[in-house]
Formats: sequence, structure tokens, C-alpha cells
Amino acid sequence: MDLWGFKKWRRKLGYTQVEAGEKLGLSRGAVQYWESEHRPVPVAVELACQELLRLWKQRPEFGPVTLLYADHADDPISLETSASVGSILVRSERHPDNESALKSAARQRETTTLFIAFIAEDDGSVIWSGPELLREIDARRNASIGEKTSAARVPSSR
Repeated sequence: MDLWGFKKWRRKLGYTQVEAGEKLGLSRGAVQYWESEHRPVPVAVELACQELLRLWKQRPEFGPVTLLYADHADDPISLETSASVGSILVRSERHPDNESALKSAARQRETTTLFIAFIAEDDGSVIWSGPELLREIDARRNASIGEKTSAARVPSSR
């Protein structure tokens, strides 16, 4: 990552030099140092920037995105993998944003067995990997169940 790549990253995420330093666990001086071309951006910082960008893209409003998933299906158009496994159908759905894709993945998780699921952006970069997508779906479901349980326990004010 060169000077312009670092500045582009920082501006895309809307960070000041101070905020970029805080997110990276570094001082503002380090950020200024790289942006003034005194030294190249270290590889470890570049990797941290890539991960922070990916996490930034997990915002509910980020999009458009594509939900890709494979489920077990008894569908005649699916690809037969083996007699013992059955068939696997890979699907993709275009969504305007992460929130829409997450809700669709949650619906799929309730009705089918998801083998693989992830959300990607137009260039193919993965925004939500399979395990973290499934954890997010489960966390949302558990939070929703918790809210319903708390609401059921609250006595009415009659």
C-alpha cells in the first residue's frame, strides 16, 4: 500500500488522521509519517486496513451485495454430488444492501440446511464469510427470541 492507497482508504472510511491512528492502534504521527512519504506503510498495517475496510462494509446500509449460498435440495436441476450426499444447489441473490441479504439468509437458514453462505460485493470480495454470517444470523435470532421472552414476562398495566 502506497501513500495514495492509504489516503484513499482513510478517506473512503471517513477517518481523520487521528481516527485512523486510533482504529489501527497507532499515533496520529505514524499516519502523518506514511502520508508524507517518509516511510512506506508496513504490511501489517496494510492488512489491518483491509480488515477494517471489510468490517466497514458490513454496515446494514452497504450495498449492493450478493448473497451466495448452497443448500441441500431435492431439485431436479441441481448438481448431483454423490448418491450418499444427495444434491447441492448453489444459489445467488442480488440485494440492495447487507440488511436485505442478512434477512434473506436468515429466512433460508430457518427453512433449509445451509452448507455454505456468504455475502460478497460486486468485485467478488467477501464481506461476510460463512461462519461469521451464520453467527450474525444466530445472534439476531437469539436477540429476537430474548426480546419476545422479555415482552411476554412484562405484566400489563391495566
